[in-house]
Amino acid sequence: MICESTSLNKYFEKSSNIFFVFGSEIVLKNNAVDQISSFLKQQNFTEKKIIAEADFSKIESTIIENASGSLFGSKIIIEINHQKGKIPKEIIDIFEMKNIKEFNNVAVIIKSSMEKINKSTKWVKFMDSLGLMVECNKLKSFEEKIWIKSQLGFMNKSDANEYSVRIADIFSGNLIAQQNEINILKLTYSEDNKNKKIGFDNAEFLPYQLEDKIIELNTKYALRITKSIKKNDDHYGPLLVWIIGKIINTCIGSLQDNINLEKAGIWKNKIPNYLNFMKKKSLKKMLLLQKKVYELDLASKGLGGMNKDQFWQELDNMVINLTSN
Repeated sequence: MICESTSLNKYFEKSSNIFFVFGSEIVLKNNAVDQISSFLKQQNFTEKKIIAEADFSKIESTIIENASGSLFGSKIIIEINHQKGKIPKEIIDIFEMKNIKEFNNVAVIIKSSMEKINKSTKWVKFMDSLGLMVECNKLKSFEEKIWIKSQLGFMNKSDANEYSVRIADIFSGNLIAQQNEINILKLTYSEDNKNKKIGFDNAEFLPYQLEDKIIELNTKYALRITKSIKKNDDHYGPLLVWIIGKIINTCIGSLQDNINLEKAGIWKNKIPNYLNFMKKKSLKKMLLLQKKVYELDLASKGLGGMNKDQFWQELDNMVINLTSN
């Protein structure tokens, strides 16, 4: 069977204990593996073994050795992390193992880096008949809002409605940023002491203008934006940090792995400026700034050691570092 990650819960009772998780959205893949693990724990699978690429040759023997349960009678989850390239023979061999559906003491979760599958290939047909394939694709805008709201069960209904809209609007198309925001809210939210709202309108400058001015290497204009937002709409601080982080992470991805900027979510009209910007930046410098972004992100949410003035000063320093040679 094949299902989408957003409807995974509906398929648990229909599936055997073999799962294949794939797709282009890493957050949904991680969440799917967590959901599957949680379901299996409810079925008394209390131990987990993780197999990385270096140990793929041990996959079959590990499954067989644990088919009767552990020495202590525990049921075991075997999680296999496939991180690059085509599906290797060692994983395909799982689908052809004799009587694997009858191994009730072993559950297998394969988390694959594959973004797409060909349903006509032999191994996909085997897996389709054997277990559950979970597809984790990018969400459409309305699906994002539903997904965000489903993650905000720790809030009352009114606040969940409000925050889901704001998070979806500000971090549209970026589930990693949405997940980070939700994780911070889990730590800081209470009905009696609510966080400042995630975003408001009517700023003199729109926060997203900062991205344009940084990649244009326009220090003066970029600083003008940050100082205006600090004065008039300082609640946009976390969003400015996310924008700077997006620039840095995009550059690191391109410098390290030569990623396609358009596929990475960069608008076509911004790509020339990004390419020019990256020509003048070293990978070493970007990696150092990436660490600083993490510190600023915590500080913007009141979780770091900086006070408010220090946060804005460090943010200005970051802008200067990014826009100067």
